[in-house]
Amino acid sequence: MKRSVCTSLKRSLLERRLPTILFLIAFLVSLLSGVLLFNGSLLGGLIALLVDVGLDPLRAQLIAALFMAAGAALVGAVFGRQRIGAIVGGGIVFWFGYLVGFIQLEQQPVRDPGGHLEPLDAGALIHTSVTMMALALLSAFVGAAVGVALSEVLLDPLYRLLKFAWQRSRRASSPVFKKTAEQGATRSETVVGTLRSWLGVAMMVVLLVLAGGSGELFLYSPDIGLHTFPTIRSGVLAHGTIVQDSVVSPTLSGQKKPFLIYLPPSYNTAQGRTRRYPTLYLLHGSPGKDIDWFSAGKADQSADTLLAQGKIPELIMILPDGNGRQGQTSEWGNSGDGRQLMETYVAVDLVRYVDAKYRTIAEPAYRGMGGLSMGGFGAMNIALHHPDVFGFVISLGGYYRAEGSVWGKNASYIRTNSPIDVLPDDKAAWKLHMYIGAATKDQPYYTDALQFVQELKGLHILYRLDIQNGYHSWKVWQVQLYNALLWLKWG
Repeated sequence: MKRSVCTSLKRSLLERRLPTILFLIAFLVSLLSGVLLFNGSLLGGLIALLVDVGLDPLRAQLIAALFMAAGAALVGAVFGRQRIGAIVGGGIVFWFGYLVGFIQLEQQPVRDPGGHLEPLDAGALIHTSVTMMALALLSAFVGAAVGVALSEVLLDPLYRLLKFAWQRSRRASSPVFKKTAEQGATRSETVVGTLRSWLGVAMMVVLLVLAGGSGELFLYSPDIGLHTFPTIRSGVLAHGTIVQDSVVSPTLSGQKKPFLIYLPPSYNTAQGRTRRYPTLYLLHGSPGKDIDWFSAGKADQSADTLLAQGKIPELIMILPDGNGRQGQTSEWGNSGDGRQLMETYVAVDLVRYVDAKYRTIAEPAYRGMGGLSMGGFGAMNIALHHPDVFGFVISLGGYYRAEGSVWGKNASYIRTNSPIDVLPDDKAAWKLHMYIGAATKDQPYYTDALQFVQELKGLHILYRLDIQNGYHSWKVWQVQLYNALLWLKWG
């Protein structure tokens, strides 16, 4: 009897420790697989693939690291049949495989395009790191869930066989003791299971909240907003004012369109109340929104810095919203079906509203249009169609042939909205001053820019070509806009 009770106690202890054993197995296997994933060729191949589809290296590295965390958790869950251990292992793998290196990188000195030191915002770095860690744990959760499911399909037959053999080998224990032990275990397991379930729900809610602001990491770059305005040794850094405004567009059937506007430091001062300023319209890419040129492009920071050094005259910058119908990019153009006249909204409605409300110099020689990617195309397309409105055009990372479904299937209309096809016969647009920005590793846009420049050369049109080493990324466009602000010669 004593031997039977002792045996039952040992087996009961083993059963209670089984979750801990499975946790350790899942945790250790996740760590081991994570080390192999982060040090193998799979990570490099995934990063290269993401770069090839148009992402810059910083975003590609983050996305690849999240996949590796999910993969490590998946493998751990397959062999350990336990989610928590696999998730913890995947999170640790992400921390040491990616996040530590990212934090060290961001602690290195960062300078703006003019060479001025941009101080690190420690609070922003902590916030971004916490957000990334939450994303990693959510990725590991997904990987672990898939791993447990795979384990049930692939390994359950083996586990069931081993369990059956173990149960057959057990000796019969005291019925009274067995019943009492089973009742106690059942009550204990119920309480623990309930607590774990609620704890899991709470943790999931916390992770979702922390990861809720992660969109900018993928839309812009993981390092966006981590460094503040540069330190200027000479000159006083006075900040312009960013105002949110909107205009009711007759062209868009009375739609109310929001936009942001940068007013230079002197605009609201006593000395500046009688001054008028040149204007620069900056168009976002796709996907994108009006604030992009401030959030990621540092347009306001570049203007403030250059103004403080007396290198450029004060100007007003206008950032419109170019998002049109759901599921279709506007291309900043007048759609082929005539139902969405985005080009006319910008060139006519918005320009008239800004000139009427703000103290602008309402002449083409003091009005410019710029943009990146889709906005780079849109800026060139709109400027060519309206040389009586804009005297300068800045196209960064843009393309020069109309693309997308917004134009319809009319080949003639598509050519009419393709700058490289329009320009040879549009002599009125030859007077435009053009700034073309491209990056060496940004295909096919780098090739598109070089082809367009060849056409400009043949037509003897004034242009400036700015080629940077880099990708289709805000790092490149920040530098090029900084240079373009120096290039602008109003009037």
